[in-house]
Amino acid sequence: MARVADWRLPYDDKYITGHYGTMSDFRRKNGMQPHSGTDWARPSGTRIPAIAKGTVRLIQYSKVLGWVLVQTAMDKDGKIWYLGYCHMDKKPGYSVGDKLTKSQTVGLIGNSGMSSGSHLHATASKTLKGVFGATSAKVDLYKLILENTKGSEAKQADKEVEKVVEQVESKIVYACPHCKKELC
Repeated sequence: MARVADWRLPYDDKYITGHYGTMSDFRRKNGMQPHSGTDWARPSGTRIPAIAKGTVRLIQYSKVLGWVLVQTAMDKDGKIWYLGYCHMDKKPGYSVGDKLTKSQTVGLIGNSGMSSGSHLHATASKTLKGVFGATSAKVDLYKLILENTKGSEAKQADKEVEKVVEQVESKIVYACPHCKKELC
């Protein structure tokens, strides 16, 4: 299974319309709890990429979350997480136990369940049940991914810079001082 450092956000920040723990007018009006996931507004039918490598754990319909696919994924300490993809357009074409790769399409964005428009509501929980409600097992997926990938991305960038510096330093060019043509 993938480690959190191998996870990725499904879409750019510019598409985020709901952050974990916030109370929108829609949520207040409908007597709902604080937001327990991250929402990315995208047109209906937009593919939903898997956040991480893992296994399909559950597929079901919820009156609130609509069509939901839950996958397992592993964090950097080897602990299992449950990632929920909610409000999908229809029942995903997977079965429990199917393996997913990072970025593989898990379904399409829709507006199923209690929703204010087509979007992906994505969640992270330490328990399967936590995907479906605000519990102490649920965490901010967005922060979880950013906090755990920042270091690995920075390390990779540092390695790439070091590689370029090594290549430049190891290449010694002898040139004519007048015409600047390289000499063999």
